[in-house]
Amino acid sequence: MRITNTSFWLLALAISLFSIIFALNIIPPPSTTSNAAINPPNSSQLSVLKRVLKQSGLEDLLSLATRIMYRPHHHRRRHKVKCDKNRWSFWLIAHYKRLIYHYRIPLILTVDTKGCANFTSVQKAVDAVPDFSPSKTLIIIDTGTYREKVVVHANKTNLILQGRGYHNTIIAWNDTANSTGGTSYSSSVAIFAPNFTAYNMSFKNTAPPALPGEVGGQAVALRIGGDQAAFYGCGFYGAQDTLHDDRGRHYFKECFVQGSIDFIFGNARSLYEVLMYYPNIPYNTYKT
Repeated sequence: MRITNTSFWLLALAISLFSIIFALNIIPPPSTTSNAAINPPNSSQLSVLKRVLKQSGLEDLLSLATRIMYRPHHHRRRHKVKCDKNRWSFWLIAHYKRLIYHYRIPLILTVDTKGCANFTSVQKAVDAVPDFSPSKTLIIIDTGTYREKVVVHANKTNLILQGRGYHNTIIAWNDTANSTGGTSYSSSVAIFAPNFTAYNMSFKNTAPPALPGEVGGQAVALRIGGDQAAFYGCGFYGAQDTLHDDRGRHYFKECFVQGSIDFIFGNARSLYEVLMYYPNIPYNTYKT
């Protein structure tokens, strides 16, 4: 049982007041006889004591102090996430061995949402990539939705992002042309570095579709402005102006695009091989 400082002093005050009232109302004045005995209080004296306690408010004070002292203490246990230290090693060997050997990758970084990897943020992992690296850097991103705006600046060259499937690994944000000052700035992910590659992941803008006649509702999922970028098995989701293929030479293979009104636009020279497109259903502008 734990007693807090407040409870202790409340109880001490109550006992002190109780002692004073008891002495004033119950204990008789000293007898002239030196060996006079003090008899225990009778029923009438006890009733007087109860009445005094009630009138003075000490009865409620004692009850409150007792409840504070004896109330149960509930301790919440924090469940720590158990990290499998061998999981990333298994992935690197079993799943990405060919990729690592093919590109001769010297640096591998990992990202997840549980705190078991090197980073919990894709942007922080990108920032850790060496500037103007002549060799490839691989960032493996675990299953999860990473709600953040990611920019791969021009100095983060030769970067590879590897997801766990375009249904499983998602980078999402919700900017629009109105909120950022222009369509190009609304992208959830922007790539400006050359020789960028992405495998098996999705880029999504979760801003709601613009209403008919609304201006500034463009919401780009990915803007790609670096040269020689490639995307394999990736998804691009948005309501309007989904994929901004801005400039450079790019390659898309077995990718999925969802959007409407200029869902793919830009000035790049790109090759799209086996591309799936799913149009968003626009708002009805008529009544039946």
